[in-house]
Amino acid sequence: MMFTLAIFGSFVLYLVIGAIVGRKVKNTSDYYVAGRAAPTLLIAGTLVASFLSTVSFMGELGFSYDGYPVPMLFLTLFNVCGYVVGVLFFGRYLRRSQALTVPEYFGNRFDSKAVQAIAGVMVVVGIGLYLVAVTQGLVLVLVQLTGLNETLLLVIVWASYTLFTMLSGSQGVLVNDTLMFFVFTIAAVLGMGYVLIKAGGPGAAIEKLSALASKPDGLAWHGLTGETNYMGSHADIVMYCVTLGLVWATVVAVSPWQSSRFLMAKNEHVCIRSGAISMVVLAAIYLFLTFGGFAINAFNPAIDPSEVAFIWTAQNVMPPVIGVIAVTGIVAAGLSSAASFLSLIGFSTANDILPVLFRRSTTSAENVSAVAATAGANNEYAASASPYDRGEASRGAEQAAADSSTEDEGTRGLWASRITMFVVGLVVLAITAVASPAVLTIGYFAATLFAASWGPIAFWSVRSERLTARGAAAGMISGFLVVGVLNSATEFAGLALPTILDPVILGFLASIVGTWLGNLGQVPPEAGNAFRRTLLAVPDEDRNPKDLKLTRTIMAICGIGLVLCSVVMVVLYAIPYGSAL
Repeated sequence: MMFTLAIFGSFVLYLVIGAIVGRKVKNTSDYYVAGRAAPTLLIAGTLVASFLSTVSFMGELGFSYDGYPVPMLFLTLFNVCGYVVGVLFFGRYLRRSQALTVPEYFGNRFDSKAVQAIAGVMVVVGIGLYLVAVTQGLVLVLVQLTGLNETLLLVIVWASYTLFTMLSGSQGVLVNDTLMFFVFTIAAVLGMGYVLIKAGGPGAAIEKLSALASKPDGLAWHGLTGETNYMGSHADIVMYCVTLGLVWATVVAVSPWQSSRFLMAKNEHVCIRSGAISMVVLAAIYLFLTFGGFAINAFNPAIDPSEVAFIWTAQNVMPPVIGVIAVTGIVAAGLSSAASFLSLIGFSTANDILPVLFRRSTTSAENVSAVAATAGANNEYAASASPYDRGEASRGAEQAAADSSTEDEGTRGLWASRITMFVVGLVVLAITAVASPAVLTIGYFAATLFAASWGPIAFWSVRSERLTARGAAAGMISGFLVVGVLNSATEFAGLALPTILDPVILGFLASIVGTWLGNLGQVPPEAGNAFRRTLLAVPDEDRNPKDLKLTRTIMAICGIGLVLCSVVMVVLYAIPYGSAL
């Protein structure tokens, strides 16, 4: 009963926050990108919250529980590097674009609404699948904890994040993601920390678990051996970790649910600081999730399915208070990710797909002057003050007149976006109701779609002037289709591929080849390249010496944090495990 009350209490809190924040949303800029005024805490909170979900607390923790904690941690080290790589080579330029969505950025960059619509469709399909996986995970948690009817719980979960997102948009997602970030971070640290202590303390637990007969070599660098090993040889494990680690680093760097967070940032310093903080926080959280997940074997090595290992531990091992926090943390991680995913699906449907089908929207050439303003008055492309600059004391008579003339249209657009969000949510509900549960499989499948289809294009869009709209579209479609078809055949048709020919690797190569073929005989649009050049100029607002000094300080602290994580690994894992051997 205590678990049930805590969970449904969090649902109520979620909706209350959505209703309060939703009253402050006045226009589509507020709804889509939180007025481009979010500070470091909110951006870091939403980056971590949109990364962690039921896939992490159930699927990946279950993977560690099965006997692969060190491979999981090794994979994570690659993942978290994507934050710094992503913000430095894509995210900060994305913010300069002043786009409302990532597909809109691609449309403006290549002066092509077709490219924008293609990217929008990929967001709807790819993130829609991920949302299905997260929703399934939440329902699985609630069935395990409450014993209520699965269909009833599905409707309750869906209604919670759909109504919240529909009302509050990105502002509500930012606030709630940050709140949930604190909840599930505490849950991971307290919950898994208690498990390790209960198992005898970090050092003693490592020595004890190294001799676990049911899961031999579970703490070795390569993971489980014996008949229950389902990951293959040591070489297969290494290839899996490196391949999927690089894939997930690309996902973190360019995927819409990560990179779109930078569109809401107050300035570029917020983007860079948030990326570095997220990298360190996730590295620390996964230390607890991986080793704590395997330590659950000290209490029960036969939990089936392994995805519910955290929940079983919260119910049977942890003290009631810590157990409630732990379970609420899982729910918080799932709800925050679900809201983020639904918001992206709804935004892309309303902003990137429907306008292309039913009406004309602005082109790259029309957006160059607005973007150029962020580079400062000295930039040769600067034309006027940015319409999204929250720090301006006044906009000028011309801008004020434009704002007045478009106010009614903005209000209609806001409600159209909300209605679209609700309709999209209904479609997600219908798909989730009939799909077979596969939290980790669907989650990884959906995420890797973007690594293959968007990875090369995102970085090239900033660095290359030779990339054309047809090349970008061909690269996106090629990578998306190859990963989608091969992953489906692998999961559902019994196709067996060697690790070196993983669908994501083939999809990434297909994206590169498709881009090259699509570029043949094409001339890049001048408007698109003019737009690109505006992105390369550092805005005057980001040249403040105080901001630069604070950013350097935070980066140095984050570096020290990574060093401390390494020390913890040596002292609490490597030395005790070496002694046990």
